[in-house]
Amino acid sequence: MTQFKQNFLAAILVVLGLYAISSRSMAEVRADRWRPQVQAQADTSQQQYAGCLFGDSISSGLGNSLGNGFANFGVGGLSSVSLLDQLKALTSMDVQCQKVIIAIGTNDAWNSIQDDVFVNNLKQAVSLARQMGATQITLIPAFYSTVAASHNPSIAGTLDRVDEINQLVQKVAVSEKVAIVTSELRPLYSQRSLKKELTFDGVHLNDKGKKIYRQVVLKIFTNS
Repeated sequence: MTQFKQNFLAAILVVLGLYAISSRSMAEVRADRWRPQVQAQADTSQQQYAGCLFGDSISSGLGNSLGNGFANFGVGGLSSVSLLDQLKALTSMDVQCQKVIIAIGTNDAWNSIQDDVFVNNLKQAVSLARQMGATQITLIPAFYSTVAASHNPSIAGTLDRVDEINQLVQKVAVSEKVAIVTSELRPLYSQRSLKKELTFDGVHLNDKGKKIYRQVVLKIFTNS
């Protein structure tokens, strides 16, 4: 092998090595960034709530605007995998929720989770919600991004993958005999993509979008 080829091969190996390290680090960051907030929730939450919302940054974006007795446990970066850790942490502190909304799947669509793993995770989440005393459990399907965002793998999953995840959510709702939101969030979308006027980055809701989502959540919590 000539010196040139040796140097070229060495350079390729260095680049691949750096890429692997960078990718691994980003995965670790994305996997761990929710842990401190989840632990803080477990440590500081009161014991009983009339309603609890679980979800990712889209749900977290509603903040503490749900009213007295209702808790927003949404955490940025949460997927069905980390949701289980969150629910286990809260159940270990004997947190009770009469009504539970689980809005998960958007990050799962982005992270390309296997279908059977997602289904199993969501079923476990429903079981844990029941352990928390929930007498009413409602699933909210994964949120769609704008068309443009769906073509950017650094910020969102594809619309086709969100469709697939939502079919799995529907499957779990039927098998676990829990409610699922269907048409209530339709005002957010144009066909199957998020309306541009309701988002500030193609994925997350702006104030107008949050207003629509908040109304859906409160309707579930306040209806008998």
